[in-house]
Amino acid sequence: MLGGLVVGGLGVALGYALFADEDVPSALPEAVEETRAAPLAAAETGDYEELRALVPEAGLAYTFGTPVEGGPIAYWQELERTTGERPLEALAAILEVPYVLSRGQYVWPWAYAVESTSELSDHEHGLLLPLGSPDELVLDGTGYLGCARESRPTAAGRSSSPATDARAR
Repeated sequence: MLGGLVVGGLGVALGYALFADEDVPSALPEAVEETRAAPLAAAETGDYEELRALVPEAGLAYTFGTPVEGGPIAYWQELERTTGERPLEALAAILEVPYVLSRGQYVWPWAYAVESTSELSDHEHGLLLPLGSPDELVLDGTGYLGCARESRPTAAGRSSSPATDARAR
């Protein structure tokens, strides 16, 4: 079971520079890293059945609408079949960007803690690009809306597609 994976948002400021050729160990506690690594591996390989085994029976918010019969896996598979959306690619992208520790939970992506694009540095804009345009990801005054690879509420409040962010306790 996935120790507290919840589809939802994230951000952490580190006091040192990272270079592409450095092998930097994760600052995450081992249990949190294991919780992140399992769905990441399933998402990267497109293995819905492996992911199904990791999804808790309760506490996973995967849509802005009402729950779907068959749960998140059935919902994501249907999205993939009927739209151009790729929920597992979005999940993998989210779990590969930095996280934030918010109210005792490790949350991906770190942009969960951002309320406005005006708060973002050029470096932070670059960190968000694998998920989509920062202007699409963050609604000023509201904050992070979800991965741009997925549909999500707009300023007008229309959408019933999944939130595809992850939280681990």
